[in-house]
Amino acid sequence: MAQTLRPQRRFWSTLEEQVTAPSDQRRTLYQSLQRRLATHPAGEGGVWSILRQRADPAQYRPQRIEGVIEETLNEGGQQVTVLRSPSGHYLRLSAAEREIWQAMDGSRTIAQLATMGFLRFKQLLPIADLVDSLRTQGFLTDTPTGIYQRLRTQLEQRTAEGLGQRLLSLTHGRSFAFTGADALFDGLYRWIGRWLFNRFFAGLLGIITVIGVICYFLPGVSGSDLISGEQFALDFLMLGIALFITLTLHEIAHGLAVKHFGRHVPRAGIMLYFGMPAAFVDTSDIWLAPRHARILVSLAGPLCDLLIGSIAAIIAWAAPDTLAGVWMRRIATASYLTALFNFNPLLELDGYFILVDALRLPNLRNRALAFIGGPFWQKLRTGAALNQEERIFAGYGLLSAIYTGVAIVMATLFWQRQFASMVSELWAGGWFGRLLAVALFVLVIAPLAVGVVLAGWGMIRVAAEWLARRGYGRNPLIVASAFGALALAVSLLPLRFGLSWGTGALLTTLWVVAVITQWYLQRDYEGAWIGRALASFLLISVIEMVAQAGYLLAPDAVRLWSGMEIAGYALLLLAGFVALLDVDLHQQRSGELIASAFLLTLAFPAGATAAEIIRVAHPEYSPLWALIAAVPIYSGVIGQALLLPLLISLRDARLFWSWLLLWFGILIQIGSYLLELLPVWRNTPPALALLVLAAGLWAAAWATHLVTLRSISLSGLSWPLQPALGEKVRLQDAFRHMYIGMYRLLRANYGVQRTSALDNRMDVLAATANWEITFDRDQVRISPTVLAMPLDTQAARYAEILRYTVTTLEQLAGRAFARRALLASYDALPWPEREALDRHCLAQMPWANEISQAFGDAREARLRLLRQIELFATCDDRELHELAAAFVPQRVAAGEMLLRAGEPPRGIWVIEAGEVLERNGDVVRELHRGDYFGELQGQGVTECEYRASIESDLLYLPAGELQRMLREAAPHTAEGAELLNRMRLLERVPLLADVPRAQLRELSRNAEQMTVAPRQVIIRQGRASGKLYIIAQGQVAVLRQEETEQGPRGPARLVARLGPAEFFGEMELLRGTLPIASVVAITPLELIAIPHQAVAQLILGGDRLTRKLEQISSGRLLELKARGGS
Repeated sequence: MAQTLRPQRRFWSTLEEQVTAPSDQRRTLYQSLQRRLATHPAGEGGVWSILRQRADPAQYRPQRIEGVIEETLNEGGQQVTVLRSPSGHYLRLSAAEREIWQAMDGSRTIAQLATMGFLRFKQLLPIADLVDSLRTQGFLTDTPTGIYQRLRTQLEQRTAEGLGQRLLSLTHGRSFAFTGADALFDGLYRWIGRWLFNRFFAGLLGIITVIGVICYFLPGVSGSDLISGEQFALDFLMLGIALFITLTLHEIAHGLAVKHFGRHVPRAGIMLYFGMPAAFVDTSDIWLAPRHARILVSLAGPLCDLLIGSIAAIIAWAAPDTLAGVWMRRIATASYLTALFNFNPLLELDGYFILVDALRLPNLRNRALAFIGGPFWQKLRTGAALNQEERIFAGYGLLSAIYTGVAIVMATLFWQRQFASMVSELWAGGWFGRLLAVALFVLVIAPLAVGVVLAGWGMIRVAAEWLARRGYGRNPLIVASAFGALALAVSLLPLRFGLSWGTGALLTTLWVVAVITQWYLQRDYEGAWIGRALASFLLISVIEMVAQAGYLLAPDAVRLWSGMEIAGYALLLLAGFVALLDVDLHQQRSGELIASAFLLTLAFPAGATAAEIIRVAHPEYSPLWALIAAVPIYSGVIGQALLLPLLISLRDARLFWSWLLLWFGILIQIGSYLLELLPVWRNTPPALALLVLAAGLWAAAWATHLVTLRSISLSGLSWPLQPALGEKVRLQDAFRHMYIGMYRLLRANYGVQRTSALDNRMDVLAATANWEITFDRDQVRISPTVLAMPLDTQAARYAEILRYTVTTLEQLAGRAFARRALLASYDALPWPEREALDRHCLAQMPWANEISQAFGDAREARLRLLRQIELFATCDDRELHELAAAFVPQRVAAGEMLLRAGEPPRGIWVIEAGEVLERNGDVVRELHRGDYFGELQGQGVTECEYRASIESDLLYLPAGELQRMLREAAPHTAEGAELLNRMRLLERVPLLADVPRAQLRELSRNAEQMTVAPRQVIIRQGRASGKLYIIAQGQVAVLRQEETEQGPRGPARLVARLGPAEFFGEMELLRGTLPIASVVAITPLELIAIPHQAVAQLILGGDRLTRKLEQISSGRLLELKARGGS
């Protein structure tokens, strides 16, 4: 045993020696590790070298794949090369890009390809963009992963629109291709097609078309219906087969035209278009053919339709009374309509592609719609002239927009007058017709409905985002007016359609919307007394929904549904009584109470009068049954009387408009019920319109209620950032502002009367619990006793008060509103106060984790924003945290003036969200997230005017606080100011005037500002400098000596003089050689030196800088040669 324990004893003793070793010995280990981590392996094979090379886009070596087909075309006097990859993608290249493509064998980097393109074509080609397009289209050996696109697709599939798209894809866009399509069309062209593409057949086609059109319009041919009423189902099926055959011949004509020009037909088969099968032929290979070939391929399909329709019309004219003549008339009509649709250039069919190729304007429709969507109207306002291309865009875009509206109207009318009756006739045509009707519904109507719903939902979402960005969604009056107008517009539909299945479905749908909206609101009012009234209203809506659905699906059980409606109206008494208990009647004025009492007194005579009217209209009713039938009138009037005090108490609240809509909805519901009981008015269009209007107002009221609660306005919750003497003062201010914020939010949403209840309850609680804190509306007074308490004791007192405040808010307005008000008040606090509250109070509150998490997320987002601003580019993390705590958030309304021209800036503003317009005379610039303006933009007064264009969130730092931060908290901000000055200086250089701000910032970070004395050599001929120099102030002389084998020798000749805003050192960069001239300072110089590597990144991008650099350097090189240089 002793022998066994000895090794263990030695192990522990050795470990103890290691632990108790001197710290200097242990420190050497960590110093060695630190040195090894701070260095990287030398040599080409090191991991750091490999990683640097892989991450550098300029070192990427593109390699083209095998099997790419190239075709060179001559269009408009220019040679264009079209590539086709084995996967079926096409790409058009210019002559210069084609040579770069040929050089992509995997041995040259992008930088080398850019240099080769410059030396070969004397221009800087956008090599990086070309390589990116080739990789994306699959022309290179390595294809992009597209991880962000995949993530975006996965997220979109989880949305309602994504689900709808997946359902729609089951019957729309699904294709079934067969193999051997190219061989099949080869055989068809050899046997038939080669005889159709000549002038003889073209003339014959023209003659047949003219004769056919004449025959079609002769009496007895064009007047017949497509489908007869005798055998409707069979005729409908045969017409579908005829259309399928016609469209198949149309597609075959396209394929034969492709083979006529010697191109490939990769795919052909059947594709589902909204459930209807149709043939398709892939003609994409015709992009390798000239423009006239593409036009003829597009033209072949409609010409085939004309040929089929003309032959059918001639046969119909020759044999009008035969079965063949009848069917030929129908085929002729279908073929002519198909040709007309395909020739229409406003639809993306054959006529559109013919127009695109004829005008040489690819993607014409999207470009035209984008032009009339903005630039066209701007040019009209300014009176600017339109060039030829813009005139085409304007004309085509306007015609497309008008045609789209007309097409929607025509489609709606066709649906109402033709398609619906067609389905009804099929359903009435026996089992075969019903089978066709079911197939038509599943394969056509359902996919179309999904498409319409998706399009409508997309439009609603875009409109809602537009309204939310401009703050309209926070105005309850605008929301209530919009929903009320929509309810009124929907109520007009029964005046057009009367009593129909569609009217019943509409009525039921409106009640479904009301039920769903109230279901969501139930969670908002958990814990509040008024929530019981909302539960009663929800039960009433459910009863109405079931009753209306019963009227629609089981009209024979009318007594059951009427009884349910009577019970629902009776529940209005309960809802009104519960709502009345939530109102403090002591705060009601005498006139308001008299109005409620007057309505209560009207209830009995209104009910008695209604009972008498019902008894007269229905003599068969007994007096008791007439009274029972009049219960909804009586209970409805009483319910309105009981709801009136609640409505009056909310007159200064944001929720007033939703309750007002509900009050009028109940009123109209009472009137519609009375009309439905009178035989003269029952089921008439006006009575049905009132029913729909009542249901629409109920849905509009609860939708407005939901939107109002979800869009809490933070107006009036702005607290100035004031210097605090210590953490106690900061915590006291945070507590005051937190309570005042919740009080003001309750007052804004629920009115003064409800906030008075909060004020009274908090006074009672303060006196009962001896808080030594008094509350007077939105004022909080902390006694000296509490102010003298230790910090932790004060924090516990404030946390207790805030807990009681939240509990009271839950009782008055519901748990969801209390949490939203708490979080909104917390967000409105200045940053130092928020941090103080987070450190000392939130840890003692039961919901602290949720708020602290939100606070941390917001803080990190603000830090990321500050890191992106060039002013703070050189600040470290500690300084950024100090800056984030010092900035004061501001929310400004649309149109609010922030800084006027001619005024001295009061500090610095950073845009966190929204948009600010910077106006300097007639020049207007838009500032967005990350942009800033204010004190550091210049000395003295500002030259520009700054105004918020939409409701925006800003971060504001006062002038005094800014200067303190520059001196104490964030001294590196001064380096950021130097970086900003360097950027401003670079922006004034014409060469860099158009460089994007992000690239300019990178240049400025890599740039170095230099001061050079006169006669000092800056660049020496034959010696590498590695920098591009831009002159800020002063002059330089460019000198050149004769080149010999021993280097530059002989007297120096003056080549040029350069001054401010000019540059030198570009020859070494572009030619890849040593400098061919020397540059000497003539006067004292201020220079900005930019490493060649930084400039090379811009050259690879192929932007305007590279073109300007090439133009200037090429001119200098020619001038140097003219002076006798080599």
